[in-house]
Amino acid sequence: MIKNKTEQKIMVTGAKGYIGRNFINKYGNEYHLNPVSLSTSKNLDFSNVSTVLHLSALVHQTKKLPDKQYFSVNTEQTISLARKAKNSGVRHFIFYSTVAVYGVHGDFSEHKKLINEKSTCNPRSAYAKSKHDAEKALLSLEDDQFVVSIIRPPLVYGKNAPGNMLRLKKLVKLFPILPFGYANNHRSMVYIDNLTYFTKLVIDKSVSGIFIPQDEDKYSIKEIVKTMAEFSGKKIFLIKFPIGILWILARIKPQMIASLYGTLVFDSTTSNKKTGYNAKTTTKDGLRLIS
Repeated sequence: MIKNKTEQKIMVTGAKGYIGRNFINKYGNEYHLNPVSLSTSKNLDFSNVSTVLHLSALVHQTKKLPDKQYFSVNTEQTISLARKAKNSGVRHFIFYSTVAVYGVHGDFSEHKKLINEKSTCNPRSAYAKSKHDAEKALLSLEDDQFVVSIIRPPLVYGKNAPGNMLRLKKLVKLFPILPFGYANNHRSMVYIDNLTYFTKLVIDKSVSGIFIPQDEDKYSIKEIVKTMAEFSGKKIFLIKFPIGILWILARIKPQMIASLYGTLVFDSTTSNKKTGYNAKTTTKDGLRLIS
């Protein structure tokens, strides 16, 4: 029998991170949340814990780090935590992974293939590989008494969110002319309130499997910057880089160009059906709230 929400004790790692802070601020009154630090807490107390929400991770760093550091934090630490949780009687383990496990930054082909929860993974970076290794280990631990949920969010955006959306926002505010005239691609994204709501559904329904939460809308980079400019009261002009220059840049910075000009769209039909999820905030409203 599922306990009342306020009776559910949920251990949250990475509570000081962007997603952790927002989840706690949004749903802290609905659950008995127990934020912990894996770096300072050597002896974790799993007493009466029904769910572990594992958000703690070593993400992409601007400074080059040895690959082993990613595997130490994202793989080994995750497996150790999950084993301790299972042995202590925890029934549900939620692991935040990444869509980077698919190894795709953007598709330029005419017939673009949708990626779903069952698509083949091909992680390329140490970060993505470490997350994928953790996923496989966690799924091997799952049984009737230990439910594993793996959440692979695409680009997360929201107020004060780090990452590419913040960079685009700064570009819109600083420069009246931007080189996104050719950026008619579409990208899957998830607004932070939609992501925390999706996480809540996974907790409440205790559903196992792999999930890709996202907004209903799929905006292009061109649409994103135009919408940001509109809500910021900025007038911008989008110019088209000569194809030759884009080709050269793609050879020098393939990941950056793929992320800006390539399409990356996910099919979340299964995720939505299993959780009953419907995005509460549209992408346009999400962009308005951060502009």
